[in-house]
Amino acid sequence: MGVVYRAHDERLDRDVAIKVLHESVAQDVDRLARFEREARAVAKLDHPNILAIHDFGTEESVAYAVTELLEGESLREVIAGGGLTTSKAVEYARAISEGLAAAHDKGITHRDLKPENVFLTRDGRIKILDFGLAKLRLPEQDLAKETPTATLETAPGKLVGTVVYMAPEQVQGKPADHRSDIFALGVVLYEMLTGRRPFGGSTTVETAAAILKEDPEPISAVSPTVPSGLATVVAKCLEKRPEDRFSSAHDLSLTLGAIDSEASAPPLPQPSMLQRRWPHILAVVIAAVIGLLVILPPEALVEWLTGTTETPPIRSIALLPLENLTGDPEQAYFVDGLHEELIATFAQISAFDKVIARTSVMGFRDSDTPIREIGELLGVEVVLEGSVRRSGDTVRATLQLVDVRTEENLWADRFDRELTDILALQSDVARAVADQVSLALTPDEERRLGTTRTVDEEAYEAYLKGYQFLRSGLTLQNFMEAIRSFERAIESDPTYAPAYVGLSRALDSLTTRYRPPTEVLPRAHAAALRALELDADLAEGHAQLGHIRFVWEWDWKGAEAEFRRALQLSPNSVDSLSSYATFLVCMGRLEEAVATQQRAVQLDPVSPGPLRRLGWVYGYARRHDDAIEHLLNIIKLHPEDLVAHFYLSWNYWGKGLRTEALAALEQAGEIHPAPEDDPFYVAVLTLFRGEAGRSREAAETLQHLLELRRQTYVPPWLLAVAYTGIGDKDRAIEWLERAYEARDVHLLVSMTNPALDPLRDDPRFKDLVRRMNFPEK
Repeated sequence: MGVVYRAHDERLDRDVAIKVLHESVAQDVDRLARFEREARAVAKLDHPNILAIHDFGTEESVAYAVTELLEGESLREVIAGGGLTTSKAVEYARAISEGLAAAHDKGITHRDLKPENVFLTRDGRIKILDFGLAKLRLPEQDLAKETPTATLETAPGKLVGTVVYMAPEQVQGKPADHRSDIFALGVVLYEMLTGRRPFGGSTTVETAAAILKEDPEPISAVSPTVPSGLATVVAKCLEKRPEDRFSSAHDLSLTLGAIDSEASAPPLPQPSMLQRRWPHILAVVIAAVIGLLVILPPEALVEWLTGTTETPPIRSIALLPLENLTGDPEQAYFVDGLHEELIATFAQISAFDKVIARTSVMGFRDSDTPIREIGELLGVEVVLEGSVRRSGDTVRATLQLVDVRTEENLWADRFDRELTDILALQSDVARAVADQVSLALTPDEERRLGTTRTVDEEAYEAYLKGYQFLRSGLTLQNFMEAIRSFERAIESDPTYAPAYVGLSRALDSLTTRYRPPTEVLPRAHAAALRALELDADLAEGHAQLGHIRFVWEWDWKGAEAEFRRALQLSPNSVDSLSSYATFLVCMGRLEEAVATQQRAVQLDPVSPGPLRRLGWVYGYARRHDDAIEHLLNIIKLHPEDLVAHFYLSWNYWGKGLRTEALAALEQAGEIHPAPEDDPFYVAVLTLFRGEAGRSREAAETLQHLLELRRQTYVPPWLLAVAYTGIGDKDRAIEWLERAYEARDVHLLVSMTNPALDPLRDDPRFKDLVRRMNFPEK
């Protein structure tokens, strides 16, 4: 299309590149339009992995663009030179996917991604070049007012791009979108890993036919050293149907990031001569130690063996409720919110084996329980306690760290910050405590804790109030107040990512009892995506997006990637663990679900929520004896715990103890303030009565459930459960189909819920499971 010159910008005193179209090309209206479209497209992008454009225009019939000057080599030259390791290939592919994601977010598709259009600079940066074939997607609301899209892009049926890297839909002359770029990146990654292209042919026609009809040779057959997980990622990129590929370049980047962490781990050392002779040496060492045991005390022996007198690092901590010294009870939400945010910050430190959740420590507010006893109850080595004073725009946090075994004060400090620097305060406290207990932060943790931003005061206060409403009880009023608070936070600061996570969670919470998923989950999805656009390291954002991908998109692989990223960023997050455990239950990976929820209980050992959830997971894993014993222990501690009684009734029923199940459910009804208005209670009561042969009573409760549906939102799945109870399989399947159409979040437990066992052999049920694309167990 033209020539590229190295030039010097005298005004800004920098070297640049100038791309100039050939005169014959510049006179071609279509090619000139494509050139200008490239310039406008790239000018909208500001990303480290995309070539930056500084200026463009026409001067005396010469069309030009001024871009940053790159020095290095193209990816084609790198591949041809060989020596590209798996780790480097993943690193480069992730950088490319991040650049594509930025372009896709602006509605720009590259359509000609290939190694020649990817540049590796001398300082190791990846740059995507040549958006000359990019297709600009017009905003939907403007389509009616603009020229038809076909005139803005390549004529239908005409091939644009390099065939070897084209997606099947491009080969067929169909419109390309962001998933076409994902296919091209899959081809590039395949080539980086194997040194060959996945689709061959001696002519363009043969290559196009291979892309349309043939599967590439498995990477394992070409390069056996490539990890199987990475080979699976490439295969997903190269799916023939766009909808079977990664749904976005963001998702691909996250998945590659997880693989990159594994690929970059140092190789295992080969056995040395010393290791081969280790059995003989071990015998000598054991004899020496036995002799030393006779003459040395245990402490001295440990010091002699380790060569150090240092005590091991402390790996478990609880942050007790902070005392409100503001003198204003109305500021309790602020102090409690800061307390919760501090816990979340500590949860990001992977060297901590245990950071106790807020719900377990809140019971010790204003408590005179000795520190040693608190430590034993929570299973931690140290506790952090202190106070918060807010005066105008200034916050003072005074904190002290106490050893629970000796009740010795290990450290104390005071932190004074402006309210706008509250996030820096949280990071400073976490790093100070980690240093005091001799915990080493990973480089990534150092980066995240060291990179903080200021926050708008009104946005932060509204954000804290939103979570106060979410904690206040699972009522429609609280959910709506939370939504309004998070919306106010976003209005005050549209760049504050945690507020979008809060909004997504509040909207999502409505789907269990109050609103159809189709009414609120699209907005919850958009909020979660926006949060990660603003802060890709936000653990809560990844956990929430994983949940949305799970319950709304039914994107099982995408959901799992998000959950894993969330737990990588915040290993001690109870919310992320419990949400992931629910996902694992629905995937039929029941023992993994049990282990994950047990980990959540370790981090939140006192509050009933995670404990109850473990009983629920036990039940779905068909470990009813464990569930019953566990739930009875909870009820001993919390006799009025409605949910524990409810789960207990389910497990009695799952074990076949129909009488005990009904009794436990009726006991839950006695605790419930209005059981007749609760669709869940009424549906399960119908199921139990029907299975117990109490047909007339079951018919009455079913009729009441149908009446409730005319008054309020009743998840369709509950009607399927009720009709299963009275033995009406046809109506049960009908309501399952309605649940499928409505994207009922409760439908996902159908894979493992014992209530639907009578339907499992029905071909219609099997077809429903197939359409939901559940993974095979």
